[in-house]
Amino acid sequence: MTINWFNASEAEQFGKTLAQFVIERVPNSKDKAKNKSLTKQLEVADKLYLMIDQFKGNHKLNFYKKAKLGSAFKFELINAGYDSAFINQMTKGLMLKL
Repeated sequence: MTINWFNASEAEQFGKTLAQFVIERVPNSKDKAKNKSLTKQLEVADKLYLMIDQFKGNHKLNFYKKAKLGSAFKFELINAGYDSAFINQMTKGLMLKL
């Protein structure tokens, strides 16, 4: 039972899946004038929160698994080259929802 407490592979994979969901739907634009996607970002965040609720319903997440999920999500967005303010905003929303 204790070993399962540290098994965060499903949580990490889900974090990466959530990040890919964001990457596919929110353009990574460095030019703020061209990026008129605030509405799109809000829609993606709403869908992201629904996915999180479904995952939480099927998986028991302790603080270690939540941390691994959040880290996987954040590093996927970093590797995709998103702005740090966007990454921090999305990660904060994710962690608050968990």
